[in-house]
Amino acid sequence: VGADGVERWKLYGQKWFCSHADADVAVMLARPRGAAPGTQGLGLFALPRRLEDGSRNSYRIVRLKDKLGTRSMASGEIILDGAIAYAVGDVGRGFKQMMEQVNLSRLSHGVRAASMMRRCLNEALAAARGRRAFGHAIAEYPLLRRQLMKIMLPTEQALSMYAFSADAMGRADKGDKDAANLLRILTPVYKFRACRDNIPVASQALEVKGGLGYIEEWVTARLVRDAQIGTLWEGTSNINALDVVQRAVGKSGGHKTLSAALKAKYEPSGALPGQYKGLLGATLDRVERFAEAVAADPRHEKRSRLAAGALYHATTAALMAWEGATLGAEGGDARRLLLSRLVIEHRLAPNDPLSLAEAPWEEEAMNLLLDDAPVPLAKATALVGR
Repeated sequence: VGADGVERWKLYGQKWFCSHADADVAVMLARPRGAAPGTQGLGLFALPRRLEDGSRNSYRIVRLKDKLGTRSMASGEIILDGAIAYAVGDVGRGFKQMMEQVNLSRLSHGVRAASMMRRCLNEALAAARGRRAFGHAIAEYPLLRRQLMKIMLPTEQALSMYAFSADAMGRADKGDKDAANLLRILTPVYKFRACRDNIPVASQALEVKGGLGYIEEWVTARLVRDAQIGTLWEGTSNINALDVVQRAVGKSGGHKTLSAALKAKYEPSGALPGQYKGLLGATLDRVERFAEAVAADPRHEKRSRLAAGALYHATTAALMAWEGATLGAEGGDARRLLLSRLVIEHRLAPNDPLSLAEAPWEEEAMNLLLDDAPVPLAKATALVGR
């Protein structure tokens, strides 16, 4: 403790990977001398780049990492040689405090994936509508239209999940315990699935752009590279899936809170057909039972990814149905109701990949979704009811 009454710590050691090595302030975990082993002995510290007198703090950047992506952010190795740092809260609760920050960062990765996928969708649509082959825009060809839908659907799912999670976070920050419990499951579910979806979406967008997409003069190559980090930072896909199943479902019962919150949104809607409400309810109940069964039996751990993904798909199907019906009832675009049905059919319903059976409603829905014209509510409800 200095003469000014401020407690200052000195940090020593090496950190092999510092995400943002040239940041003005870095937050890191360190173990005070004599502290307990394991995570209980870790404290959380704020490490400034410069001290109060303007001099450099006592740490060195050994080298920057030659990374696959996120090259605009300088990640590197640092050596701390008595660097001045300030304890953040109780030094015995450092790991718990860091996990709170990790949860916020996980949500930011979900938003990042949603934003990147939106750019991928815009790039793919612009290329497909502007490029011509054999006298037609390539966006008119059936195979390419199907590919565009594979980019669009996860993009729109991530957008709905973003808005729902942001609303829950705002209410949780104001002390709403139900919202906090809801956010507890939304955070790893969103991070798990949106970041995984970002990778194939970016790859498909590059393919739509063709050889130009592989050239660094265009953004698509960077989108492909930067998409990979979402499944690594703040926990890999396995870690997030286990967090969903073993903790959020198994210990907190977050899946029930989630299902109740979703039903409270769409069930009062007078614009949604009763038959479709029934389909949404049955889907949510089925997914809820599956996630609970996986959480209850350690032998089913290998299905944790499937359970986490199913929770994401059921959530986005319910959200997009409510969004589409709400917007459509106000005279706006009801297209998200069509996307909701596509999620159920292609993400949660059994399908024979070799079946040649046609679903006429899907072809009509695809035509509407790939057109910029608003979709009337009456048209959307008629299609999802088929």
